[in-house]
Amino acid sequence: MLDLNAILDGLSGEDFSYIQIKLNEEFDLNTRNSCFILKEGDVLSYGENNFTHLLRVDDPIRIAESIYARENILNYKRKTDILLIKFDGKKMREEVNRSSALVKSIIKYSMNRICGLGNSKAPYYFEDEFLYKFDKELKRLNIEANQILFSCGDTARKMYFVESGSIKLSQESGNKIAVIEKGECFGESALLQGIKRTLTAEATENSKLRTIDIKIIEAEILKETGLVQIAVFGVLRRLDFMNILRNPNFQNFEII
Repeated sequence: MLDLNAILDGLSGEDFSYIQIKLNEEFDLNTRNSCFILKEGDVLSYGENNFTHLLRVDDPIRIAESIYARENILNYKRKTDILLIKFDGKKMREEVNRSSALVKSIIKYSMNRICGLGNSKAPYYFEDEFLYKFDKELKRLNIEANQILFSCGDTARKMYFVESGSIKLSQESGNKIAVIEKGECFGESALLQGIKRTLTAEATENSKLRTIDIKIIEAEILKETGLVQIAVFGVLRRLDFMNILRNPNFQNFEII
C-alpha cells in the first residue's frame, strides 16, 4: 500500500535529495535533523547487543529518531559505496505533528515499540477522533483464548484495536515479540507495507477487538503529505528489522 516510488513522485524537489557517498568519504549518518532511506550499497545496523542487520534497499536510517528528535538507538557502519535519499527531519517531524489521529497513532505506538518504551497504547485522540468518527464502519470481533487470529504468511487485510483482553504476537520461530493489551493496536505493519504477515497473533484470553479495514486506512493516509507518508513507511520498516535484532534465535555476528 505504501509505495515509496509513488510517494517520491509526489514530493517536490525541496523535500528530498539523492546523495552518493564513497566508502572512504567522511560522512556522518547521525546528523541531527537529517534522515535517510538506503537506495544502493551495504550498511550494517547494530544495537547494544552488537547483533548486526544488513539493511535492505529502501530501509530507513534515522527516520524514527528524527520524528522524536532522539539520539540514535542504532549505530550504522558503511560497508560499500552507498546511495541515500536524504530528508529534512525537522520538517518531517512538524508535518507528522499536524497529521490525522490515525496516522499519528500508528507512528506513536510503532515508535514506542521501536524505542522499547513499554507503552504502545494508542493515544487518547485515536479513540476520540478516529474510533468515534468511524464507529459504524469498524466491526467488532470476539476471539476466544488460544484462538489464532492470523498466522505468519497470511495475507494482511485489516489492523486491530484491542477493546478488552490481550493478544500475543510471535515470530514463526515461536519467539514472543509482544503482548498487545487493552487500548493498543496491532497488525498495521504488514497491511501498510503490502506484504504477508510476518508474525502470528494469538489470543491469550477471551478478547474483544475492533477491526479497521485497509480501505479506511488507505483513504486516511492518502490525505497526508508525502513527508508524513515517508515517516509512516520508515517507522514500519524500522520496526520490522528491530524485531529481527530482538530475536534471540537470530545469528548474524560480525566484529564491529
